Amino acid sequence: MATRRPTGDEYAASLANISRTRRAQLTAEFEGELGIDHKAREKEAEAERRWIARKTFIVWTIALMFFAIACQKLWLMGIDVDQPFSDINPVKSLFGE
Repeated sequence: MATRRPTGDEYAASLANISRTRRAQLTAEFEGELGIDHKAREKEAEAERRWIARKTFIVWTIALMFFAIACQKLWLMGIDVDQPFSDINPVKSLFGE
């Protein structure tokens, strides 16, 4: 004889009673049948995280370089004036006389 399939609350209760390891095993089997490769997915995710970290480092390095250059230019412009805020010409100071 065929066994009766649980419906509604009985089905939810039976899913809740499956252990986490068994649930993970069933999920892995199902994804394996679909052709999902967990190791490849993990490698791809790790490569993505590394690329994001590299991009972040490059962008911050360039930003700090521009900031340092701007600070030095402003400092040099301040040294060139006789009285503060009287003789500042940004175009002349940045591009030379």
